[in-house]
Amino acid sequence: MPVINISYSSSERPNFDPRALAVLGPRISVDLMPPLIVEKWLQSRKQPSKIQTNVPALIDTGASVTGVDNSLLNNLGYPPIGVTALTTSSGATRTNIFMIRLVIPSKDDPKFPPNMPRIVIDNIKAVGVQLAKQPYKILLGRDVLSRLILVYNGPQALITLGY
Repeated sequence: MPVINISYSSSERPNFDPRALAVLGPRISVDLMPPLIVEKWLQSRKQPSKIQTNVPALIDTGASVTGVDNSLLNNLGYPPIGVTALTTSSGATRTNIFMIRLVIPSKDDPKFPPNMPRIVIDNIKAVGVQLAKQPYKILLGRDVLSRLILVYNGPQALITLGY
C-alpha cells in the first residue's frame, strides 16, 4: 500500500508550520492522463496519449466530485463522455464530464523520490471547471478521496495519503 506524507513549512519555520497548511490548504502535485481504456484506444490508432505532469492539486473535502481546469482537459485531446449540472459557490452551470487517470504524487515532483510507489486511480469521472485564477488546476473531490485514506494532521502540518 503506497503511503505518501506531505509536510508543510514556511521560510520562518522550515521544519513544519501549521499556519502554512492552514493558509495554503492540502496541496499535492499530480499527473493527469487519459484512463487506460482511452490510452489503449489511442495506441490502437497509433496516436500518442497526452499527459499533463506536475499539475498542482488541492485536496478539497468540500467538493463531491473532482474538478479539472477546462484547459487541461482540452489539452488531453479526447472528447468528453457527457454533460452534467454543476453547482459551485459561483452558482449553477452545465459542464463537460471526462474520464481521467491520476498519479499521486506526480512522477516529476522533485520533492518525492522517483522510485517511490505512487497512487494510481483510474476511471475517475472529472468535471470541467474554471480554475485559471487559482494556484491549483485540479480539485481532488470526495469521489477520489473515497478511494484513499486521508489523515490531516494540522498540529504537525502533515497530510498522509494511503491507498
